[in-house]
Amino acid sequence: MSLDSKLYDMSIIKWLVYLLVAVLVYNLFFGTEEEKAQSKEIFSKVGELGREAWGILRSEKQKFDQGKYDEAVTKVGQLYQRLNTTARQLNDNRAVQRVAALEQQRQEIEQQLRQRPAEEMSPAQKSQLLSDWAALMRQTEQLMKEMEQQQ
Repeated sequence: MSLDSKLYDMSIIKWLVYLLVAVLVYNLFFGTEEEKAQSKEIFSKVGELGREAWGILRSEKQKFDQGKYDEAVTKVGQLYQRLNTTARQLNDNRAVQRVAALEQQRQEIEQQLRQRPAEEMSPAQKSQLLSDWAALMRQTEQLMKEMEQQQ
């Protein structure tokens, strides 16, 4: 699936969501009693979902503090091994170099976690580590998209 078709699919989904919300709001104010009740119930469920999502985010932060993401760093290393193999099969030296650079960044993050576990880091150190990790994931995703287009 190409990027254009993914964007097209996303815009259709967005419009469907907007349309759904518009219908729910309309029904909430101008609908029959049954439609008003349905709209209220749906909005309350959406609110519950939002609260649950925040709970999950808080839980994941606690897991990071406990070192859960050490395993994620290792798994990303395994991903880089597969990307390196694919880049070599494509005879793409630039991609091989980029994978090596990403692997180096991953190893630096892993070294930081070995030197000081997440629960011993200051908030500023954790923030920097998370920022580094997010940048690494964005770069990895970009490389994967580029390699996918070559296949």
